[in-house]
Amino acid sequence: MADSTPRKKKSLLGRILKWSGITLLLLIITAIALPFLFKDKIIELAKQEINNNVNATVTFGEFDLSLLSSFPDFRFSIKDLRIVGKDKFAGDTLASIPALSLDMDLMSVISGSEYTINSIDIEKARILAKVLPDGTANWDIAKPSTDTAAAPAGEPTKFKMSLKSLEIEHAYVVYDDASIGVKTVLDDFTHTLSGDFTQDVFDMETMTTIEKFTCEYEGMSYLSNVKTSLKADLAMDMVNMKFTFKENEISLNELAFGLDGFFAMPGDDYDMDLKFKAKQSEFKSFLSLIPGAYTADFANVKTSGTVAFDGYAKGLYSEAKKKSPGFGLNFQVKDGSFQYPSVPKPVSAINIDCKIDDASGVPDEMKIDVNKFHMDFGGTPVDAALHVATPESDASIDGWVKGKIDLAAMREFMPVEKEDQLSGIVDADIKMKGRMSQIEQEKYDEFQCSGKLDVVNLIYKAKADPYATNISAMNLLFSPQFVQLNKFDAMLGKNDVHADGRIDNLMTYLFKDSLLTGKFNFRSSMMDLNEFAGEEEASATPAAADTAAMEIIEVPANIDFVLVSSITKLIYDDITMDAVAGTITIRNSAVDLSNLKMNLMGGSMTVNGSYNTQNVMVPKVNFDMDIQNFDIQQTFKTFNTVQQMVPVGQYTTGKFSTTLKYTSDLGSDMMPIIETVNGSGTLSTASVIVSGFPALKKLDEALKINKFSTVNLQDLKTVSYKIENGRVSTEPFDFKAGKATGKMGGSTGVDQSINYVMDIAIPRTEFGPANAALNGMIAGVQAKGIPYQPGENVNVQALFGGTVTDPTVKTNLKEAGANMMDNLKDVVIDKVTEKVDSVKKDVINKACIEARAKLEDTKAAAKKTKEQAYKVADDAKKAADAEADKLEKSYKNPLEKGAKKIAADAARKKADDANKAAKTAADNTEKSTIDAAQKQVTDNCK
Repeated sequence: MADSTPRKKKSLLGRILKWSGITLLLLIITAIALPFLFKDKIIELAKQEINNNVNATVTFGEFDLSLLSSFPDFRFSIKDLRIVGKDKFAGDTLASIPALSLDMDLMSVISGSEYTINSIDIEKARILAKVLPDGTANWDIAKPSTDTAAAPAGEPTKFKMSLKSLEIEHAYVVYDDASIGVKTVLDDFTHTLSGDFTQDVFDMETMTTIEKFTCEYEGMSYLSNVKTSLKADLAMDMVNMKFTFKENEISLNELAFGLDGFFAMPGDDYDMDLKFKAKQSEFKSFLSLIPGAYTADFANVKTSGTVAFDGYAKGLYSEAKKKSPGFGLNFQVKDGSFQYPSVPKPVSAINIDCKIDDASGVPDEMKIDVNKFHMDFGGTPVDAALHVATPESDASIDGWVKGKIDLAAMREFMPVEKEDQLSGIVDADIKMKGRMSQIEQEKYDEFQCSGKLDVVNLIYKAKADPYATNISAMNLLFSPQFVQLNKFDAMLGKNDVHADGRIDNLMTYLFKDSLLTGKFNFRSSMMDLNEFAGEEEASATPAAADTAAMEIIEVPANIDFVLVSSITKLIYDDITMDAVAGTITIRNSAVDLSNLKMNLMGGSMTVNGSYNTQNVMVPKVNFDMDIQNFDIQQTFKTFNTVQQMVPVGQYTTGKFSTTLKYTSDLGSDMMPIIETVNGSGTLSTASVIVSGFPALKKLDEALKINKFSTVNLQDLKTVSYKIENGRVSTEPFDFKAGKATGKMGGSTGVDQSINYVMDIAIPRTEFGPANAALNGMIAGVQAKGIPYQPGENVNVQALFGGTVTDPTVKTNLKEAGANMMDNLKDVVIDKVTEKVDSVKKDVINKACIEARAKLEDTKAAAKKTKEQAYKVADDAKKAADAEADKLEKSYKNPLEKGAKKIAADAARKKADDANKAAKTAADNTEKSTIDAAQKQVTDNCK
């Protein structure tokens, strides 16, 4: 009895442990098994949602689903997620994410009705956010809904955001907005965000660090590789879309400042009331922002002086209402100085007083006041001031700059590498005062602008630079009308540059963004552009390479420059051009080439045409070229376009001349879009050799001769061709290839397909044994007395198809040989027929001759008979007329005379009628007699 209670306790404890173990085991089994049960379903659903809703090419690596590491949430992981754009952004990588994790509510996954996402974690992403000049953004990839019946407005997707945290680790982000000219780079970007986004009102905590932050605006760098951090807590009012800054601190290198106020998005507008102010007053904190200053040595820089930096942005930004917030900026440095530990002298007496204020938000009411800018380099001062008011309507300008710097002495003030070269004198003394209207109205006497900028013997080369810059002389003179470049002589590496000219409208260009005009003479004896390109830096990752591709070069719209150029030798890539001369005009977002001449590729070329970026998304080129005696092999190896459009050049040697009118669109890599290439021209050559061209090799095989594997084409003149829809088409042209002559025409496609027709007259002697057999047959025929002699040439037609490397050839050689044999048979048959016809003709000719002789006799006899009949009729008429005369003269009185005259006239008429009747009868007799004889001739002479 005493032991029963402990045993019961032990038994109870055992059961508890047993069931606890079973329960734990079941939980472990469940945690392991559940991901396998739901993994395929979630993966399929994720792919389906992405493909149905995204207009981009999305690729994935491995998928995984686990519960143990994120309990009580499922963790859905995707490896190597990659999003590549389409249409305007074809080939651009929007995002490359090695690892993406989503934590999803466990019960939402089990129920399967809607998957709730609680947190997102992104690792080492590389993101390119790009906006084109027309405002099109590459992240706008959501497909528009086209099936309203299948997907009614407001219908939720299978995934629901219930975000409580977001973490981005060590990302590389580029934001490139061409519509406003802004480009930022966030290198090693880490961001954490937490807050309950399921609530309407909550606090959000964020922490952001950027190891290297770079910001450019319109090509000018304002921040370069700045180490940045931002810790900000915001009160989030999601109902009113108002976000109020609470505790926060922003650091840019050593400069830290705070931000107070709010930012709201009421409708389509933005409302703000923000103030910022530097938290430090030491000059050193500002100095850290200067590019190149923030280095390992910066911690030991001696500084003095104070800095004040603050500003604000307040008001509504509304495109519809055309309103902008007011803003202001104050920046002051008092008695600043700095000295690097490695140099003997400080830069001292740095005093800057700059204010920018536009409280109304109206750009024309902005005022810029640089009341003071002073720096002292060991007793050599640099001073400047600038005041600008009403910058849009009629800018009022009052400014000056003065200073003379010996760059060689800069080694005493700035750390310069021993290998770096720096020397020369820069002397500036420029003043201006007046209003823009005075320049626009050409009242130059009222606008004060004078001064100079001289550079003498400037030499600069950093250790990492591929070449040195040596400006032996530059002289700029300033006046209200223009800036005169009197002299510019420089050596850029091994390239000499000489220029002079003038720039007009500089002031209106700077303050009114008006057209800047100028004209320059540019001369050089050597320009090697490859020296300026330098070596390409290898990208850290493939994704970085995506963002480093060659981009479109945009020609400014507000520049009108004319460059009259003369370059003795110009080298670009592996192309060497000599005696380059002509006029280059930059105007209307285009570069126009006028009568630009040069020697290259063993010949010469004259170019007229343009490169046009009026539509910067699709640049266009339009060239009219006259090329003389280009070497074919050099041309083929140098130009990719020639390799694609004229692949036969690979097998061709010699020189050619051509005139070509050519247009094309260019892609984002500045290369021609082959499908848009259109052109026409003529080509000529004295002699080219085509050797090893697969199509001609197959022609040899088809003809069973070895005459076309290597062909010397001679005296090709005025061969017309055109380029259209990705094909080069050649009009039929006459050619000579050895002893063969012919005509050829057809086309080659960018897909390397060929379609040509060749009509060739080939001498029979080229066919060897086949020709000898034919000659034997001809000799046998001739021995039988048949004088047959065939033509010297065999006419063959060849049809080329397939591709350049895998051609097809069809010929009518068999038909040509059969025709030759048929001709020989026809000659024999014709000879036999000729003999039969000859005998038959002799018989017919004899009968014909006899009939013709008889006809002549009949004609003579008939004529004689007719003449006799005519004589008898005439004699009878004469006798009758004599009797009538006798009768008429036998009257005795007047009454009798009248009666006898009537009787005599009647006798004469009767005699006349009888005469006519007798002659008609004689004529008819003659005709019928001759007709009968003529019929006999016709019958016998058929």
